[in-house]
Amino acid sequence: MDLRTVNCVPRTATSIEHARALIARDGAAIVTGIASLDAAVAYGEEVLGERAIRVRPQFEATKANSEMESAVVVLELPDARGRKRDLGRYDLMQPAHYDGYSFGDYSPDHMFLWCERPCSQGGASFLVDAYAVLEQLSAEDPEFARFAWHTAIDHSEPGAPQGIHAPIARTVHGSRMQVRSHPYQAPVMGPDEAEHWPYVERWGRAVAAARTFGPRFRLGAGEMVCIDNYRLLHGRDAFVEPERKVVSIWAWTTSAMAVPDGVLDILHPELPASAMAN
Repeated sequence: MDLRTVNCVPRTATSIEHARALIARDGAAIVTGIASLDAAVAYGEEVLGERAIRVRPQFEATKANSEMESAVVVLELPDARGRKRDLGRYDLMQPAHYDGYSFGDYSPDHMFLWCERPCSQGGASFLVDAYAVLEQLSAEDPEFARFAWHTAIDHSEPGAPQGIHAPIARTVHGSRMQVRSHPYQAPVMGPDEAEHWPYVERWGRAVAAARTFGPRFRLGAGEMVCIDNYRLLHGRDAFVEPERKVVSIWAWTTSAMAVPDGVLDILHPELPASAMAN
């Protein structure tokens, strides 16, 4: 796999129009001079334009919040596969993932990471182009391509079954492609599980290799990276400074699979149908 083509180091946009063009071409863009969270949300709304349905802050990525969340999930029981949920630690590299995987079709189709306070060491970001990873694996192995596009897998995380299965790659609204990866993807439990595991594991290994060995970039104070959450996987390296603060902003547009009617709670990712609207 050619890491030069499956990892994205986003370019800095010089205008709203430039940012839109970069997101459409590369899946991401960096913007500068964002002085506040309100300004970050406003920029997100403007760059998505008339397609935007909802743009709102989701969580603050800080050392303190990481420790608080870990204290909650460590008490959860294992799922039917014996797995426990792990939201990750600030002092470990994150797996490459798309945001909102706990919520299935209700995950945001765009997201923004606004840096209020960077840290001097660690915390560098990475972006993996899931489209490009899939394309390279498919070229090497057409059987994998058939699996990725046509075989439904379980995208749930431990303790939060979604009840709906779907392939790794699919075409969604507006002929847009969505390719998903996160640490808990698994075959659907049943008679075909053993046959399907090698494909799921191959996908996970390829994404992990791109994450581990691909290039990094750093966000400075007031900078924000705009991300196509259906195309790019993201994460960051370990950091130790408690002052670091990055805010994740989730956005849904007219091409999103589904749009939540309320706030999504990552710590308690239940998804009652009565609380959602397409």
